[in-house]
Amino acid sequence: MNKMDECSLDGVQLLKIIARKNEDEEAAGRAFRLFVEVFESKINKQVDIIANKNGYDEKVAFEAIQCAFNKVWLYPTFDMSKSHCKNEEKAIVVWLIRIAVSQMYQFAMHGVCAQIKSDEDLSVIENAEDFVDSFHLSYLTPEQKIQYVSCMEKKISALDEKHRIIYLTYKAYQTSGKKLPRKLLEKLRKRLDVTQTTIRVYKKEACETLNDLNLLKA
Repeated sequence: MNKMDECSLDGVQLLKIIARKNEDEEAAGRAFRLFVEVFESKINKQVDIIANKNGYDEKVAFEAIQCAFNKVWLYPTFDMSKSHCKNEEKAIVVWLIRIAVSQMYQFAMHGVCAQIKSDEDLSVIENAEDFVDSFHLSYLTPEQKIQYVSCMEKKISALDEKHRIIYLTYKAYQTSGKKLPRKLLEKLRKRLDVTQTTIRVYKKEACETLNDLNLLKA
């Protein structure tokens, strides 16, 4: 897919290329970056308005949009036949806004996006880079990824190694009212050579140190 081809593609075509990422990840990556470039500006204002009406700030709106595109990369499942819009571009915008709103509530409640990895694929999160990678934000530029990692490193700098690993692993994967998958907890206990009781204590201490009330209550 060359630059002339990219310029002639509409949103539906881009999503079809993204859906074939297992066959051609490079082409899918280019299509995805173009998709984000085209559609992010089309949903920003509406998502900001919805966030404001629900009492959320700009940070939550921003994260919701990033989470929405993250989910699109993994599941480009847009179906025009299910839309009430006659225009494809408008239908994609409505679809993206719906995804962003659902992610907005998830992020506002838990501080992270909805997780969509299978339990078998979950790994212990060792550091800030692992944490960012766990969200599969493939559309980030190297500079954006460095910025994300740097912000997280600054946030967790007050934690020692065990507290850091436990905090990051829970931060990446835990959702409200649910325990981490059993196999992941086994990996965590083995990695740190501690009991589950110790893990719970360390998680609480880390959340209190970082004032992360959302994760503390999750």
